[in-house]
Amino acid sequence: MKKFFTPLFFITCIILLAACSRGIYRSETKDLETLIKRLTKKGSDDKVLADIRSVYEPALQRAQQNISNYRYDAPPQKWDRMIPEMQAMQQMFDIINTNQYAVRMIKPVNFYRNIAEAKDSAAADWYNYANDYFERAGRNNYKEAFEAYNKSISYVPNYKDARQKMQEAFDRSLIYVLVNQVQYDGFGFNNNWNWNNYNSRDQQLQNQIIRDLGGRNNRNIPAYYFNEWDLRRENRAPDMVIDMVWRNMRSDQPRDRTRNYNRSKKIETGRDTANKPIYQTVTATVYVTERYLEANADMNIIFTDAKNRTQVDWQAIPASYRTSIEFATYSGDRRALEDNDWNLINRGQNQPLPNREEVFEQLMRNIYNDLLNRIRRVTGW
Repeated sequence: MKKFFTPLFFITCIILLAACSRGIYRSETKDLETLIKRLTKKGSDDKVLADIRSVYEPALQRAQQNISNYRYDAPPQKWDRMIPEMQAMQQMFDIINTNQYAVRMIKPVNFYRNIAEAKDSAAADWYNYANDYFERAGRNNYKEAFEAYNKSISYVPNYKDARQKMQEAFDRSLIYVLVNQVQYDGFGFNNNWNWNNYNSRDQQLQNQIIRDLGGRNNRNIPAYYFNEWDLRRENRAPDMVIDMVWRNMRSDQPRDRTRNYNRSKKIETGRDTANKPIYQTVTATVYVTERYLEANADMNIIFTDAKNRTQVDWQAIPASYRTSIEFATYSGDRRALEDNDWNLINRGQNQPLPNREEVFEQLMRNIYNDLLNRIRRVTGW
């Protein structure tokens, strides 16, 4: 699927740049805190005061220059650069303001009013920006509007009707998603899984996926998820259809891998004439068999626009599963063996490995969260 850069992409870049701008002042702010604490402890000190000035004044000049430059950027994005600069300098002002001697000597600039005015302007510009996209309609435009309204209220909570319009943009973006049962294509234990026997289990899995996505009650992303029957009860045609297809399913027959190791131990066999213990070295060999089973498959997720019958996206998630059992025999003197050896020896050689159904369930379990997250990403914004 082709990816296009939207205005939201550039908004995100601006936000990241603003975060970097705040980071530039982080070390200077920390140095300033340390110096003000030192000055407060000493009462007055020309050397400390000079150090404070050497930290604050270059930072102030840089911030004022940046703010002046950003004024010529396009609204509303410029506010995401300007306001963090003001906030960083306001934080420095607040630190210096804790020491009245430093305030008199340094005369820091109070940005409180500038920040308040800038936030009002930012809220207004982001609100107008959102309205423009809201009026264009269409899911992508509603997405831009939603994010922009959210930016507006991040600067001025409850700005006009931004919160209401934000909800309306979300509601107008809602799509009804049909999630079909899992299908199987080109698989096999010797090319014969006989999965037609598990239709009821497939239906349970389908319903679990829908339930974990939020179903009809989802509030996190603008999408409702249904099976075919529930969608009919809603008397709605789907906007998007999701098909999940297991492909390249393969599970080898159980295989054995062997290894062996030796044990030796000194044991007391009696006493000599001086009543001293007599020792004998006994040995044994333990033969361990690891019986293992490996399975793998690819879960293909196909997203289709139900209205124009075009593929929206296609993704594949590789899944794998390995399990094993161990048992052992031995030769030699049993007295040389340890408890761990006996644990292996006492295990039966007929321990069951997972059957086909259990292998399938484990493959699905291994990729389940990834499956849900990918569905959310494609069906959401």
